[in-house]
Amino acid sequence: MFDMRATDLMEPPAPAEVVRALRATVLDIAPAGDPRDGIDQIDELERLKSAICAAQARIAHEIDQHRQAQDQARRALEPRRRRTSPDAGISMELGLARRESPHEGRRKLRLARTLLHDLPETMAALERGDLNERRAEIIATETADLTAAQRRAVDAAIRPDLRGLGDADLRDLVRREVLSRDEEGWLARHARARTKRRVSGRIIGDGMGHLSAVLPATDLSMIMTSLNDAAEAARAGGDERGRGQLLADTLVERLGGLGRTTPAPTALKVVVSAETLLGESTEPGYVHGAGYVPASVSRQLAVAGAQHLGSTVQRLFAMPRTGALIAMESASSFFRGSLAELVDLRDRRCRTPFCNAPIRHRDHVVARSRGGATSADNAQGLCEGCNYAKESPGWRHEPVADPLAVTEVALTTPTGHIHLSRAPAQPIDRDSASPAERLAARMLLGRAA
Repeated sequence: MFDMRATDLMEPPAPAEVVRALRATVLDIAPAGDPRDGIDQIDELERLKSAICAAQARIAHEIDQHRQAQDQARRALEPRRRRTSPDAGISMELGLARRESPHEGRRKLRLARTLLHDLPETMAALERGDLNERRAEIIATETADLTAAQRRAVDAAIRPDLRGLGDADLRDLVRREVLSRDEEGWLARHARARTKRRVSGRIIGDGMGHLSAVLPATDLSMIMTSLNDAAEAARAGGDERGRGQLLADTLVERLGGLGRTTPAPTALKVVVSAETLLGESTEPGYVHGAGYVPASVSRQLAVAGAQHLGSTVQRLFAMPRTGALIAMESASSFFRGSLAELVDLRDRRCRTPFCNAPIRHRDHVVARSRGGATSADNAQGLCEGCNYAKESPGWRHEPVADPLAVTEVALTTPTGHIHLSRAPAQPIDRDSASPAERLAARMLLGRAA
């Protein structure tokens, strides 16, 4: 008689059981005794988290497809009956499963649809662990107003440049690609948003209040530049107030007329290619403190700066092909004047990968004590915290030889891990160097010499 054992009747484990087993395996991971191995563990776990988010997006998309098919079947059976969209139910299901609100569930549903339909390269980066879910959502949000074809073009264009980008740098990168493909759409959205500019205030307790303003980004850049310049001048003059206090007090003095402070002429810094300035390219320009703006807005700012007698627009040209700004060198041990501005405009934010904090220190990559020059090639903009961390035992920063003459720095941690830091690409036409760009480069090189 045939003996059918229980093991022969066992069914494969349910999908949820497979995931539970994976969770148990992760919880059993023992911390590595060696710091280098521990950092490797954290890196791989972070990649695993991203891969899990990609799996959640695929599963959410499958649930969405199933619910949409059910809804279409019901509508076919009862065509006259009014039915609500199944999206609300799906969003709530996802939110509950993720221990989040229905609003968050809707966001994750939109993200899943976008990743699976329009952003295959972003989805692949999420699966590899090169992006986390938050940064994938940034790409999806910034491209939301594009057509499906335009989205896929942006997705493919940014794929090689994702390494080491924090949230703000990633947002800048995507906006640049979006603006080069949909300038008219951006201008229309900006016109609508501009009508909603406003100022509001509220009391927050302890005798304090909170003032906020919704302004065009270029106006915000000019205001903050003016306030920052005034704060730096006051600190250089021996004022002991903190930076935040100086910014707030200067704002009150200027708006409320409580002091004698008057705003000095402000330079709005625009990095723009020669072709864009001459109207021969749609490459967006970059306004320091405001981000990328369409080519037409860059040209308008340049014209406005030339006509304005007080404030000015400083126009900087990127070198053809490489995107590197013109190099400068100083005999001083400190980065001052035009060289400091060049570092700020080139790096934009702290050069530590993923940091994105404002630049507070212009630091030598190779220290002066080791023979490092005070030059653009040996400069990096860092926030205060990263500059201090760089001086901790075991850290080392070294320049990386680059045939394209784009400044790149290798950061070596105390555990021996190496992270590469590259300045953001400047707004140039990478396909070819036009005669206008060659002429502009020759003129600038002659002035630098």
